[in-house]
Amino acid sequence: MKKSEDLRAVAKKLFDPKGKKPYIFNGKPLKNLKDLKDYLVAFTGRDAGWVASWLEYLGDKELARRIRKSPGDFKETIKKRYRELEPYRA
Repeated sequence: MKKSEDLRAVAKKLFDPKGKKPYIFNGKPLKNLKDLKDYLVAFTGRDAGWVASWLEYLGDKELARRIRKSPGDFKETIKKRYRELEPYRA
């Protein structure tokens, strides 16, 4: 499988997570990667672990691995992955 095909598959899982439950954070349902990126300002470093687990649940093991490797940089890691996947949104 080509890298672009891999990115397209992951993008579909993260931007349109069919059959996946949203994560409720401060009463706000986060349904996909865009919701998460748009709401990052509300998170603290203590949230990196659950964020990684939720992204893994949605289907992005690579992003979860990156966050677990550098939890202090998780907001920037999410923004970078968003920019990487956005061109592959369906």
